Amino acid sequence: MKTNNYQYSFVIFLLFIALSPIYSQQDSIKQTESIYRKNIIHGSIGTIAIGYSASIFYDRILFESQKESKFTTFLRVGYQGNIFVLSKGGNAYILEGGILTGNNFSHFEGALGVTYFTVDYNYRVLPAFSIGYRGQKPKGSFMYRTGIGNPEWLYFGLGFAF
Repeated sequence: MKTNNYQYSFVIFLLFIALSPIYSQQDSIKQTESIYRKNIIHGSIGTIAIGYSASIFYDRILFESQKESKFTTFLRVGYQGNIFVLSKGGNAYILEGGILTGNNFSHFEGALGVTYFTVDYNYRVLPAFSIGYRGQKPKGSFMYRTGIGNPEWLYFGLGFAF
């Protein structure tokens, strides 16, 4: 069986990005307590007329505004398996950066990034995006999300924050 070094390199790159501490500009001003738990693991299922997908993701909250208009940024890495009705399925490795807006439980969620999509030993790098709704209480452990995107298509997901 022939191995594809690009796949392994991409997975190692995603793990490196996800597990490395990321520091941007640090203020000497004392930060107030965080609104959300910083780490989220969630899964989702998606569908379109010709296929189905199942995904697992890790999100890391990078920045939270402390102003009245809540604005939060995150980094997302994930893996997805796909099944298509009339052709072979494939795998997707996803890297996205995104934003959350809103107060209390209801949030708009938007993300942009890249998808490394493989079928057998063929691969393509495609754009990734998602636009949807996220339900998550401040400091809450449970979250759910629904929306539309690529490669998740029309999706619904559940997750746990820690």
